[in-house]
Amino acid sequence: MAAYDAQSWENFDGAFLGATVTEDQLEEWVSAAAAALRDGGVTPVHLVASGRAAYGTIVLAGRYPELVKSLILGDPEVDTSIEGYAHSLQLVQAPSLVIAAVPQADTDIAEPQSIAGGIDNGVFVIIENTAVPAHRTRADSFNEWATSFMNIAEGLHTFAEPEEDFHA
Repeated sequence: MAAYDAQSWENFDGAFLGATVTEDQLEEWVSAAAAALRDGGVTPVHLVASGRAAYGTIVLAGRYPELVKSLILGDPEVDTSIEGYAHSLQLVQAPSLVIAAVPQADTDIAEPQSIAGGIDNGVFVIIENTAVPAHRTRADSFNEWATSFMNIAEGLHTFAEPEEDFHA
């Protein structure tokens, strides 16, 4: 958190991070998160999520693109069989970085790779020879990738902002 000068927001009971989450719980979390971002007064923001919190963050970014400057997902754990999963990825407009820890050469990276591939502006990065979660076991590498990506997203966001029309 300190590396990003960021704030943490957690407004859920442990069920959101559980293996199963109901559609109602997801809706409640996404709505509450969007409200918290709006109430914070400084949007759009860079969203960073890891593990099972990734899917809610993906849905948030897709539904509220005006609130999101970039999306960074560390070792995301998403149930790809969720109805609407692929569509949720397609709705994300913000540049997105998916970082996956790869402890061994034969580690299955299909899930995080499919997340990055399903987002139009998705980028996929592997941090080799490190245990999950990379943001804790190789914080230096994770932070370098995330910070560099945020800087790129800042530049893209500035470039994409409409210029004011000045008349002489």
